Amino acid sequence: MISSRLFGPGGAPGAPGLVGLNTAGGAKPPLPALQVITTSATDTVILNPALGSATQALVLSIPAMGPIATGLIGAQLEQQPFRIIASGYYSTGTSTTCTIKLWSGTSTTTGSDTNIATSGAITAISGKTPWLMICDCIYDSVSGKLNGTSKWIANGTLVAEAAFATVITGLASSGAGQGAPIFNLVLSCAFATGNAANQINVQEFCVAA
Repeated sequence: MISSRLFGPGGAPGAPGLVGLNTAGGAKPPLPALQVITTSATDTVILNPALGSATQALVLSIPAMGPIATGLIGAQLEQQPFRIIASGYYSTGTSTTCTIKLWSGTSTTTGSDTNIATSGAITAISGKTPWLMICDCIYDSVSGKLNGTSKWIANGTLVAEAAFATVITGLASSGAGQGAPIFNLVLSCAFATGNAANQINVQEFCVAA
């Protein structure tokens, strides 16, 4: 567990009856999120197992950020460096590459989301391997921008650190209710070769200081 973990996924932003991370009495927590992906070369958004719906993504929501005096829980991220971390393992039923991506949005249709970072096609494997994504980020409500870099490792391959593919703009805490998300993030996975045994597990998906 990340010792400086600030936020983790709970469900679709604004939806009633969300199952919060580590909530006692919840039918199922949002993490870990294990998903079978049988299709080939298709970016498949990871679903939230706590919500049990094919249209509800595993969403990491960053809550409203404002002056510390307001008590908004995201205030500590304003103009401060922070990390977005995701990790787990994936397993293949045949030798195939795997591509994991980070998106801005909440949709299970990637065409409605904005790609921020990608692992690229990780060296082919037949079997299991752990994976890790670390994004170093900076946000402020003055410019309304989220900038960052990402680096990945899986199957013994280190993907060199690179700037976000897209700078997210138009972000502002003005008018947002306490705890309302300023931006939302989802993950996707694609295997180059389809197989009924292909699966990915997301063990952690969080913001850390």
